[in-house]
Amino acid sequence: MAWHSAATAKSTLKLAEADHKEKHETIKPYLIDGVCWQNDKLENFVSFACSFTNAASAPNTIVRIDLNVYAYDEEGSLSQVILDPIIKDTPSLWNLKKLPVPVNLEPRSTVSGWTSFKLPAHLVTKKRIDKYELVSTTSLGKRAIVESYLVRRLTNDDRQG
Repeated sequence: MAWHSAATAKSTLKLAEADHKEKHETIKPYLIDGVCWQNDKLENFVSFACSFTNAASAPNTIVRIDLNVYAYDEEGSLSQVILDPIIKDTPSLWNLKKLPVPVNLEPRSTVSGWTSFKLPAHLVTKKRIDKYELVSTTSLGKRAIVESYLVRRLTNDDRQG
């Protein structure tokens, strides 16, 4: 009888662990495209088209998206700048809209869109950008990261589609 109870408890625990894991899967980001561009005031922006997939069986929310930019100065020292997204124009490529934060993801769903960041002038003129790191944070505090080492440069004609 005790062996049967232990086996049942072990099987119930495995089911509960599998259910918990399925409900709390992390969000999976995918980088579609990355572009640099300038607005009419010659301010520099970088935009990323991404999709975020919620593989979990429970809803999830991306509460924050940051861009970590790693750049080298003239002496070869590496620095990191963390940028917040902006709500401005985005490229009309790929027929994607702006990705508003927070991003609510239903169970087993995917959301795609553009997220844009204004690059500080000193970062573009005085430094060599090495890597862009798009960091999304969920309401549970889990982070999903997408890295990009190269982005295309768009002209104003390219941005219009």
